[in-house]
Amino acid sequence: MNRAEESGETIQGQAHQHASTPQPSQVDQLRAQIEAELTSMQQGLSGLASGTARHSIISAKLRRVDHLTVHLSRCVGKEAATEINCQAYMRVFAAQEETPHDE
Repeated sequence: MNRAEESGETIQGQAHQHASTPQPSQVDQLRAQIEAELTSMQQGLSGLASGTARHSIISAKLRRVDHLTVHLSRCVGKEAATEINCQAYMRVFAAQEETPHDE
């Protein structure tokens, strides 16, 4: 009997545990994608698009951010994913507020 069998672990359990361990690059990639979607959404708010087109763009970006956040939550947990998402949102929209506007 090997050590895994003695402890009651199964190969499937070991594989599942390893598969669920997030890779830092995967988390960083999801974080970067979320920030890119938020930046694109922010640009859509201040861009030339208007009316229905603007609403459609922003809605699509929000759906994409939500989808990415779900994937991120599988890596780091729901609370951490929400925090990462909020931090990205604050960075993107705070940077926009600091940028001078042409009037």
